[in-house]
Amino acid sequence: MKMENFRKQVKSLGFSLLSPEQIKKLSSAKIVTPELYDIDGFPVDGGLMDLRLGAIDPGVRCRTCGKRVKECPGHPGSIELARPIFHIKYIQLIEHCLRSYCPSCGKLTLTEEKQLNYTPSERAKKARDAKRCPHCNEAIERVKLEKPTTFMIGKRRISPIEVRDRIVKISDEELKKTGINPKTARPEWAVMSLLLVPSVTVRPSITLEEGTRSEDDITHKLSDIIRANQRLWENLNAGAPEVIIEDLWDLLQYHITTFFDNNISRIPPARHRSGQPLKTITERIKGKEGRIRANLAGKRVNYSARTVISPDPYLKIDEIGVPLEIAKVITVAESVTSNNIEYIKDIIKRGDIYPGANYIIRIDGRRKRVTEDLKEEICAELQPGYKVERHLRDGDIVLFNRHPTLHKQGLMAHRVKVLPDRTFKLHPAAAAPYNADFDGDEMNIHSPQTEEAQSEAKVLLNISNNIISSKNNMNLVGTITDAITGAYILSKEEFDKNFADQLLFAADIVNSVKKKKISGKEIYAQIIPKGSSINVPNVITSENSFGAEEGAMVKILDKEFGRDVTIDCINKAFKLGTQYLTQRGYTMSLDDLNVSDKIREITANIISKAEVKAKEVIEDYGSGKIKAMPGKTLEESREIQILQILNEVRTEIGNILKEHFPIESEVYKMIAPGAKGSLLNIGQIGCCVGQQALAGKRISFGYNNRTLSFFKRGDLGPEARGFIKSSYFKGLQPSEFFFGAITGRDSLMDTALRTPKSGYLYRRLIYALQDLKVEYDGTVRDASEHIIQFQYGDDGKDVAKLHLHDNKVSPGEAVGVVTAQSFGEASTQMVLNVFHHAGVAQMQVTQGLPRLIEIIDARKQPSTPLMEIYLKKDYNNEKDAKTVAEKIKEVKLQEVLSEIKIDFANKKIDILLDSKALKNFHVGVQTIAEKLKEKEFKVRVGELKIGVDASDIDFKAIYKLKEKLKKTIISGVKGIAQVLVAHSGREYIIRTAGSNLKDIIKLKEIDSERVTSNDIHDVMNVFGIEAARQTIINEIKKVIETQGLDINIRHIKLIADAMTVGGSVKGVTRMGIISDKASILARATFETPDKQFIGATLKGAKEELNSVIENILLNQPIPVGTGLPGLLVKITGPLVREGDKEAKKRAKKDE
Repeated sequence: MKMENFRKQVKSLGFSLLSPEQIKKLSSAKIVTPELYDIDGFPVDGGLMDLRLGAIDPGVRCRTCGKRVKECPGHPGSIELARPIFHIKYIQLIEHCLRSYCPSCGKLTLTEEKQLNYTPSERAKKARDAKRCPHCNEAIERVKLEKPTTFMIGKRRISPIEVRDRIVKISDEELKKTGINPKTARPEWAVMSLLLVPSVTVRPSITLEEGTRSEDDITHKLSDIIRANQRLWENLNAGAPEVIIEDLWDLLQYHITTFFDNNISRIPPARHRSGQPLKTITERIKGKEGRIRANLAGKRVNYSARTVISPDPYLKIDEIGVPLEIAKVITVAESVTSNNIEYIKDIIKRGDIYPGANYIIRIDGRRKRVTEDLKEEICAELQPGYKVERHLRDGDIVLFNRHPTLHKQGLMAHRVKVLPDRTFKLHPAAAAPYNADFDGDEMNIHSPQTEEAQSEAKVLLNISNNIISSKNNMNLVGTITDAITGAYILSKEEFDKNFADQLLFAADIVNSVKKKKISGKEIYAQIIPKGSSINVPNVITSENSFGAEEGAMVKILDKEFGRDVTIDCINKAFKLGTQYLTQRGYTMSLDDLNVSDKIREITANIISKAEVKAKEVIEDYGSGKIKAMPGKTLEESREIQILQILNEVRTEIGNILKEHFPIESEVYKMIAPGAKGSLLNIGQIGCCVGQQALAGKRISFGYNNRTLSFFKRGDLGPEARGFIKSSYFKGLQPSEFFFGAITGRDSLMDTALRTPKSGYLYRRLIYALQDLKVEYDGTVRDASEHIIQFQYGDDGKDVAKLHLHDNKVSPGEAVGVVTAQSFGEASTQMVLNVFHHAGVAQMQVTQGLPRLIEIIDARKQPSTPLMEIYLKKDYNNEKDAKTVAEKIKEVKLQEVLSEIKIDFANKKIDILLDSKALKNFHVGVQTIAEKLKEKEFKVRVGELKIGVDASDIDFKAIYKLKEKLKKTIISGVKGIAQVLVAHSGREYIIRTAGSNLKDIIKLKEIDSERVTSNDIHDVMNVFGIEAARQTIINEIKKVIETQGLDINIRHIKLIADAMTVGGSVKGVTRMGIISDKASILARATFETPDKQFIGATLKGAKEELNSVIENILLNQPIPVGTGLPGLLVKITGPLVREGDKEAKKRAKKDE
């Protein structure tokens, strides 16, 4: 019999409430008893494990479809309820129908004329709780919902039967008026008379070691429902009193409510005997461990292995060493053809002896294990079309992955090299893209099982094709550590020809230089292919050779010779550097990390000078000589100045080390080429650790008025506030060790508390941007075909190809996901940066991850709104700049008053002003009085006193008026809390804490075309959406640059365009961009899924499966990358060869 192979694909999904008739059609069995098994352990007919609901054991067949447990999909049953029950998830629909529709005529309680003026959602609100129907003039009693499921009219409770009788009168046309789709959500269907019972495959039973069965939580809950239903039937048939009937009815409602959702407020959750709450329907699908996120969006897979990684520089960069033990378990499916059938028979005969085979897959899909007894039988039946699952062997393609996969290069393909070890072996140069090291990290391999998957892995995911970062065009693969150190030392030496021949041969290079003496530079130059434009430098470092992340030669060779040659050169450079270092030897002792007496002496002088300067600042503060910085108190100004002095110590020591640290030192030979370490490390080890910072300040807390008990009270000196004078080599004093531990602990806590924030930001970006892809016309569009960018990044260039001639981005490229990954990885680095330097800023500004989250969330106002104000040419001088700064600074009445009191006898408020404060803020009494009059206060002015009349208001309102007066702005621009005049080149710039563009640009001194603000919404309201887009770009760039990170501008532009494409600024949040997504399943994976499904049911919405995550859920090809619909193929000639045409003609004649 000829097997027909075809592929099914789901085009769309619908969501609907089931009517009683539909439940009857779907039901394969009527469930009537809570009993599960008979005395022999066989499923009871009419019970919850009835064989008509599906096969439960390998030895039995399903009575509905006749299939065994692995093939049977399961079939639902039904329970006939004794009385109607409310569906808890659709209780809002029932309430809406009871409150917005007439119980007599079933029409919406809003006149036809008014209905025309409102949207469906507005109609529903306006029609609520009408006292009389405008259509039949019937009086309507108000219905009230007492949560969770009780409806009341006055003090009378209305039963589900009465509710159903009322809402069944509502016609389909009337439901459509409030946005309800009657085809998918008739309200009476939410008052259930039949309950659908999930099949046994949804709630599987497991057999424990002792032979007893353990049932699923849903099965337990259904048993409770059947028991409560039986008791209600029995009491109804027996004519029991109404009170008992109502109690049993409520019990049934409780069990069905907790069956759908066991976390409803105001009712206790259903529990096991152990007290553990049952996991019912809603709990099964929502959250991180729910069906959608844990079992559909992400799932466990076969053909995968996990173990520890270890380095092996003798592998090639694109190879991975796989332990023999794993290679015998992880298999590759190879198709049997007429060409390879004899070879396949040979490996089947070997069985579990490597290289052998584990299974064969017949044409009908059935699997058969290769055992000693079945080998001959399998070989006899083998034919083309079968597949054999053979052991992994050298050259096979596998995917290699390390969690967390933060960027595109976190999952790449390697060629297998089977080795007799117990760990995965990885070339050290290939570790950087995975952010892996060899301190016990574990990684995973996955073996692709189809030819399509293998070809995609080979072409698209191969590490050789992914050595350049999509985030910033940096080379991720290159020489590291020993290879760099070896190349650096090599470049400074000269060798005889014999040594050079051997060294180059070890690196797979044949020496082409015939001289007796060969310099290290000439040896290294033989890595470079002939015809290259590269000039090998005299001193080889990471930057000017093949170094990972910064190697200049990598991109030049990639451009000139292509990827294969580049990878080969990196391999050779790595071997050459490590081989030379191994042969030469490289040793480092503790003394190599120490510094000379001369450097120690200079360091001591630097520290003593800094201590003197710090002491002078403290003395100036004590004597009142110190001046307050703009927007800072005297104490804050003192601390900023001391921090600046102490931070310079570390900088000066670094400069001294550059001059005096011996270049012949073994440590320097590692630091100089950029292999590892820095002079900062040497400075801390051998000279001075330096100032410790906590939240950007010196350490100030501890005991009362001092940090530790053995410091004097009020001691503000460097050592008492966290300055570590000692070096690590010399050893720390107990107090110094304590200060170092404080800041170290702060860093760890910072990591632990803020890492979830970066993870959630990454998740939001992925869900918001996952469907953005490059189309064939070069535009970037989402799943609904809305254009986000007319050309990706404004120039259509792929970030990973910027250094190449052909640098255009490919159609189908998932640019949204790449952008999300670029930011997700960077935000994690912001959080995990645990080394604290003492930073100084005269104006406190939110930076780093918190600021990035603010921007991407599009918060209504940033936590630290700022403006940079530029002056016109005529006012661009220090005097006018200070005058303007004073003019715009917001001053509130409470800042200039000495006292404000209420005169109850005369019903007035007396404001006593502070003359010193008035002088500081350049404000007069008369000016304040005028401002209060503008606010329509009745005032009387005296000397340093203003009286406000409050005779027209009561005593309670006088207190409120007092607080209102204190917050009244008497001068300046609203919202400008602080000002700071800065001098930059020829420009005087006023920086403000606070943003008010609307009022600022009205001032004649201001150059309105150059005023900037970090408040995105303020910019949009004043200058428009394009200015807001540019502000988003500028602000993200500032955050990235201040953190020392690098993200290509094209990624930043894509986020800005996605946030502003609709003409308003929308954040990457569930209420912003994500809520606009048309995909129901995409929103369900991000938000609470049951709410999304219920909303889709009410509206009759369809899931069109146009995006990424929803197709992943259904195990279908995603419409990006190689799955992009409508693949364009350029035809360059006839589709059929001329010879083939002639052959076909002859074949027809022969017929």
